[in-house]
Amino acid sequence: MQKYLNANSTINTIRLNLRHPTGKNYLWVLVEGTTDQKLYAELIDGKNTKVEMVHGGGIKNLRDVLAIIIKETNRVIGIRDADFLHLDNKQETIAELFLTDAHDTEMTLIACDAIFKRVVTEYLFSERNEFNSLRHRLLISLIFLSGIRWLNDTEDLGLKFDALGLANFYNSTHLTLDKTKCIKEIEMRSPKKKRAIQTEEIELKIADICDYYNLCNGHDAVKALALYITAVNGGKGIKDDEISRTLRVAYRKEDFTTTILYANLKNWEQQTGYLLFQTKP
Repeated sequence: MQKYLNANSTINTIRLNLRHPTGKNYLWVLVEGTTDQKLYAELIDGKNTKVEMVHGGGIKNLRDVLAIIIKETNRVIGIRDADFLHLDNKQETIAELFLTDAHDTEMTLIACDAIFKRVVTEYLFSERNEFNSLRHRLLISLIFLSGIRWLNDTEDLGLKFDALGLANFYNSTHLTLDKTKCIKEIEMRSPKKKRAIQTEEIELKIADICDYYNLCNGHDAVKALALYITAVNGGKGIKDDEISRTLRVAYRKEDFTTTILYANLKNWEQQTGYLLFQTKP
């Protein structure tokens, strides 16, 4: 049944609850996907808070639903991946839609020292004291791919990254990326691309960027880390989904309270008088 649900299903669910004696007191926090829902449901723990994924997923559906429902109630907000908004010095135009501190939720978790160290300790025990260096090398290895994503976002080139296999152009042992193979792999997946891309323009795009947490895509980083762990462990495989889950489970409310996102949500509480959070960290 889940596959038949769409953005309208989310709107109808909220409307029905708003008419119900109990549901009218709910505070709705809408997010893009199921993993976001699992994470934020643990962090935003108010008695009447309901963290829900917008059916259909993605930023467009989230924005479309929120734009409609905020005209009917002030008890709904959203959380979305910032993507490249921070790098582009742009703001989300829907005031009730809050941004992650980093590029996306997974990158926000990776940026947290305590969380990343816990993950490294779990899977790469001998490197636990060098977790910061490992993270830096990991992100450096992905900035070219991230530059392609950014250029595609800026110019709407029609490039496709769905189910992109890093292994086809990524050396997981040395944390290096073959730029030519990377471009070829992406263009091969993009039959409707508007034009070919060149190595030089990507390098120019990222030349002055030092904020890797807002440049790099969290899914790419998790995939690369899974490949590296597998290589270090002599080919004993680990799935990127497991890494993502470990990051979520390791992330605590006290970690969340250090973020700009948390501060913005608390400010919303003060402005509206509603309580998103129940327990103290």
